[in-house]
Order: sequence, then structure tokens, then C-alpha cells
Amino acid sequence: MRRMSPIILLVLIVSCTPKYMIDHSKPVRPLDLPRDDAAHYTAHTEWWYYTGHLKADDGTEYGFEVTFFKRLTSEDRAPACLFRVPGHWIKEVAMLGHFAVTDLDRKKFKASEVNNLARRWKADPDRYHVLIDGWSAEARDGSHIVRASMCGYSVDLKLTPDKAAALHGPGGIVEKGVNTNYYYSYTSMRAEGTITAKGKRKTVSGKAWMDHEFGPMGLVAKKIGWDWFSIQLDNNTELMLYLIKDNDAIVPQSGGTYVDTEGSTRHLLLSDIQIRETATWKSPKTGAVYPADWIISVKPLDLRLRLKPMLAEQELTLNPVTYWEGAVTVDGAAGGKTVTGRGYVELVGYDKKSSFEKFK
Repeated sequence: MRRMSPIILLVLIVSCTPKYMIDHSKPVRPLDLPRDDAAHYTAHTEWWYYTGHLKADDGTEYGFEVTFFKRLTSEDRAPACLFRVPGHWIKEVAMLGHFAVTDLDRKKFKASEVNNLARRWKADPDRYHVLIDGWSAEARDGSHIVRASMCGYSVDLKLTPDKAAALHGPGGIVEKGVNTNYYYSYTSMRAEGTITAKGKRKTVSGKAWMDHEFGPMGLVAKKIGWDWFSIQLDNNTELMLYLIKDNDAIVPQSGGTYVDTEGSTRHLLLSDIQIRETATWKSPKTGAVYPADWIISVKPLDLRLRLKPMLAEQELTLNPVTYWEGAVTVDGAAGGKTVTGRGYVELVGYDKKSSFEKFK
């Protein structure tokens, strides 16, 4: 048998070596915005997440979600392969986009996804610009330009922050029990632009929310799930809450952030909040049973709210896992005064047949 040439062997080794090295160390450098809006190629997982509520010039109303996920795959296995194939052999930087519309007048929900496996893509490390095929989000003149499309619906939106970014933890570093990541939100963004619904292009305005999280992301594990709430109240304050669940047990580092009218933030501990589920909804597609009505109390803020889905069926059966992400109405009291609002709720881990195990 002829021995392999050392040069050929070296070429094979180099070609199979990941280009990007994942940093698993605990973050210490404070966030630097807007520089950190851009992509990070030492973060195992990163996502940019937009949700919001739109009203068209003809009076019709919509909820929307546009999300971009980026993951370095050097420590993953390629899914759907017969043998254990390192993920970076297929695609070293995996990107995925989700787009969903809650059509409130038609009482319809539709979601779609796009990936970068065989499409042009970008996640610029120098300026905020992410793109997969025709879907994109980028910073331009102090606003975020967000575009996405699927059969039946498309959005072309300009989202402008009314407040500074809310940092969830000192320097934007948040400990979630299963991981420590960078995490911040633009909790109040003026939305303007267009939506195309069933072939009709409409001018819209409204309000949006943007999350950006990146780091080692221990959330992406087989037994991990979470309940996440973003709430925008009519008194110009916002509330973000999260319950991280490890094997269905809530981790003690769960909590949230309150944003006041001036944009100042207050960190909330798990002991500060109480979330009670008062109804459920069973998915006809997956059989998963999700909470479908909540009463939330935040004791230090003298805040009590009730959240109700604007449509029961807002489940996304997409890659990498099934989850429920939906528009909700909000009403209650803050400091003894009546408040109303709108929000979005994300529920991950309720479909037990769908998990991140496929990447391990």
C-alpha cells in the first residue's frame, strides 16, 4: 500500500480544521454599542430577534416576527446524517431566518424559514448587516431596516429606537444559570413601512422590539426550555421577563428587566416576579400543550398584568425546534393606575419530540 504524501495529509487536516474558534469563557468586556450590534465570530450562537405590532392604513392589524440565527458549527454534528459528521464540514457558519405574521383580521397565522446552506448570506462583523437570500436586517442612519417575505406576506420596515438599548445585566452580561451571555434589547422602536398581505401592499405604522443575544449559549441543549415575555405598556414603560427551565425546573437565575419612561433599567430577580398560567392550548399539529393565558405580578413595581394571546394558534413548526411565539394583549394596573399594552410571548421546550439533540 502506498503511503499518503505528507503534503496531501497536511492539506486534508487544514481543510477539516475550523476557521473560527468558539470562545467558551465567561464574558467580561462590557458591551460597546452600536459596534456590538454587528456579528461576532467567537460566539457559539447569536441571534437578532424582532417582534412587533403593525396597523395598516386600511385599519387592518398584524403581529410580526423576523429573526436571524447564526451558529458556529465546529462543535456540532451535522443533522440528518447517517454517520457522525462534524457540522463545519457541511457549513461552518450556519444561518437560519424565521418570519411569521399574525393576521388579526383574517385570524390566520403563517410562518416560514430560510437557511444559508445554498443561498447567499452575510453576517457582517464590522457593521450591523445580516442577510439570507432576500431577507435582511441592517443599521442605517440610526434605524434598522428589516425585510422578509414568504408566500402570502412580506414586510419592508424601518424600525427606529425611541430609547437607548436596555442592557440585561451589568455591561450587558447576563447570567441565566445554564449560560452567561451578552444580552440587550431595543424595547421601544417606532415602526413604519409596508406589509404585503395576500397580494395587497399596505402602508403600516406601529411599535417593535428587538433582542440581540450572543455567547456560549448553553440554552441550546437537549433539556432546556424557556418562557420569555416582552411587554410594551401604554405608559411608555417596558418589561422583559424570562423563566429558564432545565428539565422543566425553573433555574434560580431567571428574572427580567424593567425599563422606565426615560430608558433607565431595573434588574428583576426571580423572587420579584410571579407568573401564573390560567389556561392552556393544545396544538393540533404537534400535540404540545402550551400556556395560553397569564397573570403576572411584579412586587417591587406594584405591577399586575394579564396577558392573553391575540390568536391561539401561533406555533412555529420550523427548524431547529418547534416553539410558540405569539402576539398578546396586556391589561392590568401599575401603581394603582390602569394600564394596557401589547407584547410577545415565546415558549420553547413544550414539544417534547422536538429538541436540540439533533446537533449533539
